[in-house]
Amino acid sequence: MIELEDLSVVSIQLNRIPKNVSEVVRRCSFGFPVVIRSFPILDGKPFPTLYWLTCPFMRSEISKIESNGGIKRYEEILSNSKELLDLQIEAHLKANEKIKSFVDENVKDLFKGGMGGIKDFRHVKCLHMHVAYHLGGIKNPVGESVLSEIKMECEDGICGKGG
Repeated sequence: MIELEDLSVVSIQLNRIPKNVSEVVRRCSFGFPVVIRSFPILDGKPFPTLYWLTCPFMRSEISKIESNGGIKRYEEILSNSKELLDLQIEAHLKANEKIKSFVDENVKDLFKGGMGGIKDFRHVKCLHMHVAYHLGGIKNPVGESVLSEIKMECEDGICGKGG
């Protein structure tokens, strides 16, 4: 279960109080949350995104890639490499298994997609999500590649300064 202090930091990072945070699964060297895990059910409905990237620095760095056509570029990479696509499909299947491990047997069949509920595994929904899953422990070639393009941490622990 998430600690109150972590929930406070995550709320500052996201500019809102998240409803269904389960725990912090990755921290930066300053000790602040980078990736959180969510409960897979929210308000009685399936919530298919298990891992969320909360670090504002990393989110900003990844947004720059997205705004420069990063999603389309990664979809093209996947469509041109059977090997990478196979690894990406494997990541989606593992994500589906992981999310089902946190829910009751009677709702498992509600979770049919992969990361973030994606059904077409050639589709790259959001680079932030792929990075979050990779840092959350599900090897993800898109997330891993995005991480190789960015600086992963700020220099001053801005999360602890309220901004």
